[in-house]
Amino acid sequence: MLRQAVRGGAQWYHAARSPSIARRTFSAVSARRLDFGGPNDKVTFYEQENPSSKKRRKVDPEAEDNEERKEVESELSKLQEELKTLEKGPFTPDGEFIQSLPEEDRKIALEALRKYEANRGPLEPQPSLDDVFDEELDNMLKEEFEGLALEQENWQDSARVRRKVAPRKTSQGLLADAEAASHPYVIRFKENLRRFTPKASDDRARQELWKSYRRCKQNIPDFLKSLTPEMLNSIWESQATAQSAKSTRARHLQTLAEDMKSIERPLAIPQILSYIEALHEGGAISQALEQWEAYQADLSQKKEDLEEYWMLGVRLFAAENNPQRAQDIALAFLVNDRSRQPRVLIPVITAWGRMPGKDAEVKAWALYLQLKTFLGPNMTMEDYDQVSIGLLTAGRSDMAVAVFKDMMVTGQDPANDSTALYQAALGLAGSLQASSIDEQAVNRVSLSVLTMLPRRFHNRFFYASWMKKLIGMGEVDSAAMVIELMYERGVKPDAKHLNGVMAGWLREGNASARDKAERLGWAMIQHRIDVAWKRFQPVETSPQIQVKHQAIESTRMPKFLQREVPPASIETFSILLLHYTRRGDDDMVKYLAKCLSDAHIQPNSYFMNHLLYAELRKQDIRSLWAKFEKMSTNIRPDLETFACLWDCAKLQYDRGRTAFDPGFPTARQLYTHMAQWYSQLSSRAQKSTREQFTKDLYDQIVRCFCLSKDLSGTLVALHSMHATFGYAPDDITARLIVLQVARLAGVPADTPKRRLRRLSSTPRSKENISQVSRLLEMLGERKSLALKAHGLGIEQLDPHEKQQYQLEVMASLLRIVLSRTGGLDPVQVEANLAQAAAEMQMEGIDLGSPLGVDDSKLL
Repeated sequence: MLRQAVRGGAQWYHAARSPSIARRTFSAVSARRLDFGGPNDKVTFYEQENPSSKKRRKVDPEAEDNEERKEVESELSKLQEELKTLEKGPFTPDGEFIQSLPEEDRKIALEALRKYEANRGPLEPQPSLDDVFDEELDNMLKEEFEGLALEQENWQDSARVRRKVAPRKTSQGLLADAEAASHPYVIRFKENLRRFTPKASDDRARQELWKSYRRCKQNIPDFLKSLTPEMLNSIWESQATAQSAKSTRARHLQTLAEDMKSIERPLAIPQILSYIEALHEGGAISQALEQWEAYQADLSQKKEDLEEYWMLGVRLFAAENNPQRAQDIALAFLVNDRSRQPRVLIPVITAWGRMPGKDAEVKAWALYLQLKTFLGPNMTMEDYDQVSIGLLTAGRSDMAVAVFKDMMVTGQDPANDSTALYQAALGLAGSLQASSIDEQAVNRVSLSVLTMLPRRFHNRFFYASWMKKLIGMGEVDSAAMVIELMYERGVKPDAKHLNGVMAGWLREGNASARDKAERLGWAMIQHRIDVAWKRFQPVETSPQIQVKHQAIESTRMPKFLQREVPPASIETFSILLLHYTRRGDDDMVKYLAKCLSDAHIQPNSYFMNHLLYAELRKQDIRSLWAKFEKMSTNIRPDLETFACLWDCAKLQYDRGRTAFDPGFPTARQLYTHMAQWYSQLSSRAQKSTREQFTKDLYDQIVRCFCLSKDLSGTLVALHSMHATFGYAPDDITARLIVLQVARLAGVPADTPKRRLRRLSSTPRSKENISQVSRLLEMLGERKSLALKAHGLGIEQLDPHEKQQYQLEVMASLLRIVLSRTGGLDPVQVEANLAQAAAEMQMEGIDLGSPLGVDDSKLL
């Protein structure tokens, strides 16, 4: 190889010195220095689905190589650690063998080793690699390999002659196969392949299998040829059924198909269809059509997967904007067998809708009528949605409205159905047949008559129901088109319609949708401010809101944003407030509150709650309580407001945290606020509040009382919430109270905050928790024995009686702890409980039975 390179270089040199070659005249030009950036500059790589796509995503081309390098480095570090351990020998005191022995056996072994070393000297260390692979061994190996190289060169010359007579696999090929089979990449690939099962494997296993396959293909020669058909089928199935993104799945299947073609492995029929579908999903529609046409002769002669093949062709031609070819294939496919799925016409209808001209519109509607006739009563809401959204996106708003109208009148008003209107316009009798629908008849009757919307649907409620359905499906841009259609048809939308679109855009989360939502919201707010200032201050001009929006050139702003939008409502402000508080944009939150005042809109509890949650995320207890006191004078709180306050109380009462405000109310005072609010509600509102009250809020209230070390308040709160909201203690409640009682017994009052969180893991705290848990078990057993004395068991109690049983057990525990920690008798305990109930405005509530003589002796 080296001789050939030298010979080639000499030939090039002589050719360059030959006078027959015209040489370029020398021109003296000053060298220019090219600066491509500083040392800290970075190159960012992006990829897109196809050359015409405008969507790009950031990729790291070295991510997989870095991951492989880290894996190799970690394996090398593990091997080095193992090598160090082996060099020490198995009988070192800190060795793995000695440390694995039981303590008594380890002492005996160490004593025996000490005596052995005292008698015969220390154990000889194992030779290291440097001692084994010395210079003498290197020279021996060098001479041996040079001899093998000469023998191999002579053997290759003779093997060329033998290969012509009887071709067979040489020892070198066998050696290469053995080395490839023992390669770490191949071993890992086989393990991933063995671990993969199509029914039970997750995406992680599929990704690992693909990664190991790609790694072997790149690093091991002839790896693809060594794969059996079963292996290739398993790899294909792992990627075809993956739940990853369509672009990733399509790219993997394309790679697999090309690899199988490179080694001349035929694709099975399902694999061919998956490959063509992958090309379609990847945006290579022309290439997919070429492959579809190439396999047409073979697949048309087979009954296997024939229906799927023709349906795939219809979708491809429809996506290629060739609806006529797609329609011809679909109708011929349906005429041969009526049992086949007529839904294959849906992409063809959408493709006709995208084509310009009146004829395309007529063909789309005729095909839609044929679809309804084929399906009959089997046409589902999803079918209507696909057709209406496709036509709406294509700009055929009149036809889209007519399709949605058909969905609304299904089973209720068959006279206004499109097929009934077509049949009545042509004077047809009997049931309508698909063969009787043609484009000439639709054109003769006039498409405007067939798609006419009844007068009773010409209102905001009809369009609102359509928009609600589209937003629920995630088709927010289509819902925005419905608003444009409302403006065009003279139906003025209100703030509810636009608020739904704005909230849907914000849920999408991308920059384009967020920009459109903010523009829409602030346009509505500006209109509201203009109306308010004209009403209350007719002389002065209203302030113009100043909002910075990021310019996005690719965003197509809806037409209705260029019209006069309806004025904003409190819901508009609330949606924007939620958006800005989640992003942590405090400046916009303050500015939005100012605009709310300029618009003369009274904030509601929803608006107040999100302002409070914004302060809670910053753990600003003082600001949160100040805002609540200020806003609650004019705004009635709701249950969510008190849920926020109890979340804040957890920060306040938890002494292990730094957040604290002396002006924040105690647990009893906060519970009193909630009790007063609940008592002022109407009976209907109280019922709704009881339904909305959750177990999480119940646990949070109990947790706050426990953190406050208020055992009397905890007992009153347990009985009060059971009587009002129907919740009783469970295992979570019991654990909260047990931990609090154990902390009361084991933590001094002057313990610093930094040590509070570590005390729960000390042996003293664990022992206290164990004692309190045993006390709770004893109380439960005593209650159980009392029930058995009356001929009842716990399993025989109904749910309400079980709740009462659990409440009595926890109340007994709290009474015993109150008696022992304060040195109080049962009468004093009940007096303290009555005082706590009075402070919490829970007078007259049943607090359970007082302590008995036996109960006071348990602790």
